[in-house]
Amino acid sequence: MKMLMASDKEQLVSASAAKDNQKYYCPICKEELILKRGNINAPHFAHFKNSQCVIAMEDGESNEHLIGKEQLLNFIDKRNTHVEKYLSEINQRPDLMYQKLAFEFQCSPISRKRLAERIAGYHKLHMKSLWILGSNYRKRFGSDSVNKFYYYIDSIGFTIFFWLVNERKIEMRYNCQYVGGKIRYQRITFARLDELLRFIHNPGTIVKYKSSMHDVISQLTRIENQLFYRNKQMLKWQNVCYNQHHNMSGSPIICDIKQVTSPIMGKNFLIWKILIVASIKERVKLRDVFKFANQMVGLQTNYPLVHNATQYIKDEFKLLIMQLITKRKIQIKNGRVHIIDEIKWFDDYYQKLNELSTQNNTIF
Repeated sequence: MKMLMASDKEQLVSASAAKDNQKYYCPICKEELILKRGNINAPHFAHFKNSQCVIAMEDGESNEHLIGKEQLLNFIDKRNTHVEKYLSEINQRPDLMYQKLAFEFQCSPISRKRLAERIAGYHKLHMKSLWILGSNYRKRFGSDSVNKFYYYIDSIGFTIFFWLVNERKIEMRYNCQYVGGKIRYQRITFARLDELLRFIHNPGTIVKYKSSMHDVISQLTRIENQLFYRNKQMLKWQNVCYNQHHNMSGSPIICDIKQVTSPIMGKNFLIWKILIVASIKERVKLRDVFKFANQMVGLQTNYPLVHNATQYIKDEFKLLIMQLITKRKIQIKNGRVHIIDEIKWFDDYYQKLNELSTQNNTIF
């Protein structure tokens, strides 16, 4: 494991400021370290081979991670920030620590389970953690591997952080929502932590995303195309509709009314609603419909940095059910569905498209 800081037995010294003829030691195990400098990798300390130190046995760091940590040190407050401080109570070592806030610059893959464990460790010490993602995560923005790092901040909504090594700035993508199955967000960068904190308290204009008929038709066309090209996942969902004598491309218009949703619902929000409506039949248990749709779409509920993430899914479910009740399509008695009136499905993509062409934006 590469380290940015080491001890000269009097104080901690950064690798970039270390002298070649000086001896340096690990602050944890007290073993002597090797100072490494080169034209490619950032300056760093390393343990000798076969060291049994807990740090030495951790996964190696990329050059981006080393450089980013040093840049983040200046971003936060160099005088009052601890680098790679080992927290023995939880056996964790945050990249940086400022007051009661741990900074983690995450460049390598990490499972949801491990991420949740790390965050829980900081909570045990009454600490919060800010997870900042590297370039590989940034390239995959919108994927499940990135989504687990979402925060929900009252003033700016769903937010995710990236570190831009070339700019020496943090990038904040905020007000992240899905509209018509596509991610929308606002973006801003900061060179200093205090600038970021001021913005969170006073963010200015927060865009209110709106649904449009274009979004509805685009999603409908995307479903039709994936069915035409025999997309395996789409065919699996289509079979659910077929089993109830319906065509997915002819889904009820009630599924299209709400197009804007949270990243927790994600790009398959419309599919999820179609599966719910397709599963509604006389005396079916509402909780079974909810569970089935969640499983079929593969909705994640483990968002370690979002309080009660499951509630966002429950709220969307309640809203759709209330729309069906309001339109007098169903009643709910003792947790079971009772059909009042038929929910209209279309025969195919073209029949629904023809109906939508007469609606303009009146469905919203």
